[in-house]
Amino acid sequence: MNLKKIFSYSLFELAIRIWTSFFLIIYGIGKLNQFEGAKQMEVYISEASGAQMMWAFFGTTLIYPLIIGSIQIIGAVLLIFNKTKLLSALILSPLFLNIIILDILYGIDSGALLNAIIYQSVFVFIIIQQREKIIVVFKTLLLDNRPIISINPRALKFIIALIIAILLFFGFQKISGFI
Repeated sequence: MNLKKIFSYSLFELAIRIWTSFFLIIYGIGKLNQFEGAKQMEVYISEASGAQMMWAFFGTTLIYPLIIGSIQIIGAVLLIFNKTKLLSALILSPLFLNIIILDILYGIDSGALLNAIIYQSVFVFIIIQQREKIIVVFKTLLLDNRPIISINPRALKFIIALIIAILLFFGFQKISGFI
């Protein structure tokens, strides 16, 4: 068995993706009760720290933290698999950029900020690593002059006739006072 093939760059990358996924799943599940009770702070707004204000804001509703947590969990699962790691990085990167900005602006614990920066670094690493695929997609979408969808002339004629029929239907309904 060739140890050089086993201990490769791809093994290191997979290990980092699994490690990141593990923590993202924990954070995602933690969103279920992370902000519980934050809305009932006994502090005046003028006396609240930035962290207390942000905590109260996120604690106002259960839905927003659940959405964030769900995105973290879905992204974490996608991050594990080689075929979906880029999709995961593209989904999680804006989320973690937002978390980093909030952590900085509201003075959240530096440990939380450091973790968010490390996870964002993993996403950026994956995006940079997959840049050739991203370039191909952009070139295909933006520079390819061929039509993306080829429609049969008979099908196009039917679609146009259907649109005209719908417009006539609603037009006559409007004129006759049914609408």
